[in-house]
Amino acid sequence: MTESADHAPRVIRLIRRPGHDGVGLFSITKDQRTYYYVFKEIPCNIGGRGFEVHRLGLASVYHVRVSAPRESSCDCLGFLSRGRCKHVQGLAALIGHNLL
Repeated sequence: MTESADHAPRVIRLIRRPGHDGVGLFSITKDQRTYYYVFKEIPCNIGGRGFEVHRLGLASVYHVRVSAPRESSCDCLGFLSRGRCKHVQGLAALIGHNLL
C-alpha cells in the first residue's frame, strides 16, 4: 500500500532496550525527520504500563500510560488536543511486538 505525502508513515525503532538502570532509547521518524526519546518504565497505579519519556534536545518530559486504546493517555499537547499521539502509539507498537 502506498501512502500519499499527507499520510506519510511514522516509523518507531527501539534503539536500546532498557538496561539494568531501566532506561531505554527509541526513535520516531516521519517526513524524513527523526526524533530520539529516552524512556523509563514507571509505576502506574491505575492500570496499564506507565512510562516517563524525554525527547532529546528539548526539556519536554511526557508521562505516558499504555493500556486499552480508550484508557491510554499522555500529557503531551498532541494527546491533550486530539486524544492520540505518537508517544502512546509508538510505545504500544513496541509492547505489541514484545520489544518491551
